[in-house]
Amino acid sequence: TYCNVIPFFFYVNPNAFKKFSSFCILYLLEHGEEYIFTLPCAYARSILTIPWVELGGKVNIHCAKSGYSATVTFHTKPFYGGKLHRVTAEVKHNPTNTVVCKAQGEWNGILEFSYSNGETKVIDTTKLPTIRKKIRPISKQGPFESRHLWQHVTAALKEGDIDVATEHKHVLEERQRKEERQRATTNTLWKPKYFIKEVMGKIIGNRNVQSLHLNIFMTFQF
Repeated sequence: TYCNVIPFFFYVNPNAFKKFSSFCILYLLEHGEEYIFTLPCAYARSILTIPWVELGGKVNIHCAKSGYSATVTFHTKPFYGGKLHRVTAEVKHNPTNTVVCKAQGEWNGILEFSYSNGETKVIDTTKLPTIRKKIRPISKQGPFESRHLWQHVTAALKEGDIDVATEHKHVLEERQRKEERQRATTNTLWKPKYFIKEVMGKIIGNRNVQSLHLNIFMTFQF
């Protein structure tokens, strides 16, 4: 799985939104397929009163091997009326330029699918089974595993103590800055455990990363 995410934050009173200049590449090993897709924007509404979050924008998905592509549009709520979390989508078979499926509904609620053969399907996402994360107890985690590293911040947030959470967060950040300065002084390169740096121009399947306006991105290995 390749993933490049470059977030940009904007603030427009009384809202804020995060725009991702990014793309991801997902490999389905059992099918030998490679999917390239973009990400929507995240909007934080009414941050000065009672904040809430929604997604907005268009997501493009493409698979060169199967010849299928899809466009998913996350619709933001109008100022007056309208529904929250509304989404529409269209799946196309590119070799024949045929729309094979359309979808509409709420991405966190009920989705209705209509196929070119007349078949329809309804999925209620709220009734789908939830697969919980399986993690080791904190006592058995390494010092740099995220839940172990941020356990005191998490505990303070659960208690609603923002000041204590901020203090622990500051300690972690200062420690990281100190370690970074030490590496710079000794010319020691940081070696990530799961990420590998890739350079612009690398060929991924039938797509050239350079065409995606990307300078450097990271490879995450599962």
